[in-house]
Amino acid sequence: MEGKELDALADKAFERLGPETFDLIIEHEIHGVTPEMLHWWWRSMMTPGNYKLWHPKDHVSADWEVPPAEGTLVGGIRNVVEKIGEFPVRKLRIRIEDPASSPIKTSYRYVNATSIIDPDNKPVVWITHEYRAEPYGIRMRSTFRLSKNAPQQFIDALRQHNKEEMGRFPEFLPKLYKQSVG
Repeated sequence: MEGKELDALADKAFERLGPETFDLIIEHEIHGVTPEMLHWWWRSMMTPGNYKLWHPKDHVSADWEVPPAEGTLVGGIRNVVEKIGEFPVRKLRIRIEDPASSPIKTSYRYVNATSIIDPDNKPVVWITHEYRAEPYGIRMRSTFRLSKNAPQQFIDALRQHNKEEMGRFPEFLPKLYKQSVG
């Protein structure tokens, strides 16, 4: 498929959410990573160079459009540039949300909630990463609430991208956390 065709498919995936949505749910077992490490990561991923560690192939850059208020990440808006699978690089505006405001119901103890927003600050995708401690590390469930019109090719690419991101945590997060926190 050509770049323009892939762009058109991605546009469908990132259209404003209507009443009909689809939840892409991905389960992860992440060995050697603790909830404390992930709490630290959500606050520290915007440190220069960190975002690219999460997915060196697909993550291009990240910066704050709206930095969060002191003591909370909620309300902060990140501008990230990344690609998802074979889809062309896109700039995404990701707002950190209060988990209680997310339409995605969660059941694990810890929840990180975000939304990808359009130029009018309306969600086009809701995202939660919920997790709990396990003897081996953490059990995580990533949920992406997409438009019902999201193309299957994009859904498949997003699933793979998410698996790759979460699969990288054991490779860099324990060491980075120890260097930063002690």
